[in-house]
Amino acid sequence: MEYRCVEATERAITKLVDDFQSYHNRFWNERDLHWSLFHYLKQEEAVQEDYVTQLFRAEFPTLKKFGTKSPARGHYDLVILEPESYSAPAVQKMKAQDSWDDFLRLVKLVAAVEIKLWLARLKPERGDWDIQKLVEPPNNVLNGFFLNFVQLDFRQKRQW
Repeated sequence: MEYRCVEATERAITKLVDDFQSYHNRFWNERDLHWSLFHYLKQEEAVQEDYVTQLFRAEFPTLKKFGTKSPARGHYDLVILEPESYSAPAVQKMKAQDSWDDFLRLVKLVAAVEIKLWLARLKPERGDWDIQKLVEPPNNVLNGFFLNFVQLDFRQKRQW
């Protein structure tokens, strides 16, 4: 299951990159990229389940929290939950209002995606935490993807 899901995710990412390179002005913010990737993941049938959207999650909490602000936080932009761990009885008993913090260690992530959109109209954000979320222990990510999209006008002397 994991291998097929990773291949489908890679194909969906390729479609997103191709779409961005062909029509970069179509994307106004990172959320536009998230939704397009979600659309392509569904098209690629990344997950073979009756209700695949239950395994695709946006802004899914990380095990480790990041940042200097209190409270520190951490969320992946988009994840694909591993079906067996998501189907565990303890996880299935969780209510929508419950905090994921009690259940995070029980759920494996087949894939986690972080997306960064660099725009001329915005000050640059650091991507350090995005990378750390995908690679630093503890995490429950089996396959991490860090995608960078750039909409800068390099004809201008200074972007920020």
